[in-house]
Amino acid sequence: MEFGRGIIFNLTREDVINCAREMDIPEEAITDEVLEEIKSGMTWGMEFWPDVVKEAIRIAIERRS
Repeated sequence: MEFGRGIIFNLTREDVINCAREMDIPEEAITDEVLEEIKSGMTWGMEFWPDVVKEAIRIAIERRS
């Protein structure tokens, strides 16, 4: 897929497992049920995603100026 078209941000199971490893949590602890809870938490945590995107835009534009 060409950059800039379609998905801008995507988290995978592997991303979650890598984060767990950084926290010294074994991959086996990341069950489907845990992934569902993480997904739910991410949905709640991304409630203010427009603010995050706007700040990222502002920073990117400033860096190019």
